[in-house]
Amino acid sequence: MTDAPATVWRVGESVPWSVAWSGEQEFRLQPSATFPGMIEVSQAERPGVGVPVFGAVHVDRQRRGLAGHLCHVCGEPTEPRDRWIFPAASGGMVDMGDGTERYGCNVAPVHGACARRAQRQCPHLKAAFARPVACPADEGRLIWRTDIVPGMEKLAQSFPPGVEPVVACYRLYGEAFSRKVARLRREEAAKGRRLAP
Repeated sequence: MTDAPATVWRVGESVPWSVAWSGEQEFRLQPSATFPGMIEVSQAERPGVGVPVFGAVHVDRQRRGLAGHLCHVCGEPTEPRDRWIFPAASGGMVDMGDGTERYGCNVAPVHGACARRAQRQCPHLKAAFARPVACPADEGRLIWRTDIVPGMEKLAQSFPPGVEPVVACYRLYGEAFSRKVARLRREEAAKGRRLAP
């Protein structure tokens, strides 16, 4: 009897570019490259070292991906005509404080080909029956987040008093695209599909 072959993990093929790896679990504070004048949490960059941590994105790659429209799956730049997101499976509606909501996406866009691969391989997208939606011409604006996400509480205790570093970011889209996403999310919910919070 022979042992089953070991799983081969390849960034951009079987592991999204934005995913963190077990060998990257070292963090530090530094001046933000994305948000001038801010301090950000930075993470060791060693993709492929250890095993992928599918439930966690790499904090630097997440921000770079959203800021630079780099593909969540392969890490390469997306062109405006080939830029897609999964709004029913990621991000959520943001209360604007004036009775309106806008869609905020916290996952970098993907190429069309990468979206199709992700639909086949990603258990999260499969479970949600997620379908990609073309990004609008209006790119919206990038918003930083300083709130501590689950799993980073111990790290947050090491921050100097009074320092609230940028941990992540999201892209806040305009009214027209937000209405489209809200409609899509209502349709998916009516079908009993699980949506991102």
